[in-house]
Amino acid sequence: MVTKVLIVDDEVLIREEIVEFLENEGFICVEAENGADGLDLLCRDFEISIVISDLVMPVYSGLDMVNDAQSAIGKVQDLEFIIVTGQGREKEAIAALNLGVMDFLHKPIDLEHLAHVVRRAEELVFLKRESREYKIALEEDVQLKTMEIRKLLDNVQHAYTEALECLATAAEFKDPETGNHISRIGEYAQLIAKELGWSEECQRLIRLAAPLHDLGKIGTPESILLKPGKLDFDEVAIMKEHSQNGYEILSQSKQPVMQLAASIARNHHECWDGSGYPRGLKSREIPVEARIAAIVDVYDALRSKRPYKEAFDHEKTLSIMLHGDGRTKPFHFDPELLVIFQKVHSQFDEIYLKRVD
Repeated sequence: MVTKVLIVDDEVLIREEIVEFLENEGFICVEAENGADGLDLLCRDFEISIVISDLVMPVYSGLDMVNDAQSAIGKVQDLEFIIVTGQGREKEAIAALNLGVMDFLHKPIDLEHLAHVVRRAEELVFLKRESREYKIALEEDVQLKTMEIRKLLDNVQHAYTEALECLATAAEFKDPETGNHISRIGEYAQLIAKELGWSEECQRLIRLAAPLHDLGKIGTPESILLKPGKLDFDEVAIMKEHSQNGYEILSQSKQPVMQLAASIARNHHECWDGSGYPRGLKSREIPVEARIAAIVDVYDALRSKRPYKEAFDHEKTLSIMLHGDGRTKPFHFDPELLVIFQKVHSQFDEIYLKRVD
């Protein structure tokens, strides 16, 4: 591609001399008699890549043209500027160089030296162009690779979510009456986390982690899980082991969601008043994720049919959660979370009905 040069000078003879010389050197030349016309040409003709301009001209100076051209098209067009003048002083030379002018030449012009400077400007333009094109190609490649990576991550995330759901289902598999319990637990927990102001990522993590709360039941005998009557002392002790068993299984992973699930599995039967198990933690000693799981697990257990009880409707469940009965008491729960539960209890009912067994 032949390089196009713009010559801006109010002296016709100088313009003609430069144009004739550069065209003989293989360049395409266009002319302007002042800075205003030169800027107009630059804005219309994007093939121009080198500008040779006088410094002092009527209407519009060379430095004004360079400054305005850099502002108007410098970010979209690769340009190199060369100033030639018979009146320039050190101050003007410094001002030109600060504007990004490549060279500052004095009149009368040494045409051979000018040719050398223009060739050097041409090389710089080519380098700029190559750099710009490489950057564009690199950005396009990065965007393409990013899309591919996001697609892969989405696939991995989908597979990871399914794996967690399968793991949670394994814990419930012995009990055919629990059905959608695990998916409801995740939705309830996310709802409370949202009300607490958790980030979307933290909400997502607890939605995945909370359904694993009873993973330790994998090791609990079916005779205890499905016993229709009251458990004896030894059976209660065995049933309680599922909290620690779940923790031991889940804590083997260093993944954040599994660490969160391990904490929930271990602590979701702890009570705010310290009457829970396995460690008798109380108040804020209990991790907040486990306090959330405690509320949502009890709610769903009350709503669901179990070997030892019938399913309760939302109104009775709400009454038990807020006022207690012989087994469940309000002071078992974090009072702040209980207030949130009371605020959004109708949404709990919607989640349950949407995913009713």
